[in-house]
Amino acid sequence: MGNIISTELLKIKRYSVVKAGLVMMSLSVLMSCFYSTASTNKVWDFQYFIQQVIISNCTLFFPIIITLVAVYIISRETTDDTLKSILTVPISYKKLLIAKFWLLLFLTIVFSIFNALLSICFNAFLGFSGMNIHMMLMSAAQIIVSDILVYISVLPIIIVCAFAEGKSLLGVAVAFIYGYFATMEGSMLNWFPIKAAMILVDPKCGSEYGITYKIPPVYNWGFGGFHTIVSNAKQNQKECLYEIKKKSKGKTNKTERVVKNGGLNVKKCCP
Repeated sequence: MGNIISTELLKIKRYSVVKAGLVMMSLSVLMSCFYSTASTNKVWDFQYFIQQVIISNCTLFFPIIITLVAVYIISRETTDDTLKSILTVPISYKKLLIAKFWLLLFLTIVFSIFNALLSICFNAFLGFSGMNIHMMLMSAAQIIVSDILVYISVLPIIIVCAFAEGKSLLGVAVAFIYGYFATMEGSMLNWFPIKAAMILVDPKCGSEYGITYKIPPVYNWGFGGFHTIVSNAKQNQKECLYEIKKKSKGKTNKTERVVKNGGLNVKKCCP
């Protein structure tokens, strides 16, 4: 499987659709910049700017981008008539398809990192307040996680389009409608996959419309459990460091008493 994925990584170097995907990822940032120039009473800061980037990504751009790239990559063997040669290696079509799905996950992360870096650069240019190292890392993580969840959400569309020859444009259109449906507001939409992706990374995504979302338990288990594990690990680390410092301090004090006593009765002074 690792060799197949490595081969697929080498093949995407000559795919122009990947470069087009990177360019299209900048559209959500540019749209958020355009929204920031609107004359409204809303005070923009770095957190709100990233929130708008995430909403634009999830609802308008990323479902189309990843579907377009996925259909192109998956259909290459059929379009170029190289599938017969690959199957004689032998490599099963199932393994080849799974390798392509892992490749698409890798591209999702690459696209997300590019989008996050571009958002940080534009925010520095626009001068919105609230940008620091912690917020930059948090925002990058939010963009990456939300795009991964969107990729998982549109995976059924990708699979159907991959097996339906000549239906790539139809798949892109369905992905657009699928993402645009998440722009609608309402409590029932908490269960809509793309809307859930936005709520999971930022529960305040509908706050400007007077709507406060609650993450359904099915989406909260994994995220909450991970947060609890990390918090407990940090607390345990602090306690261990405190105990080590305490013991080290005790040993230092006892050593000083021995020296002051002229080094006599060392066994009685030291534990």
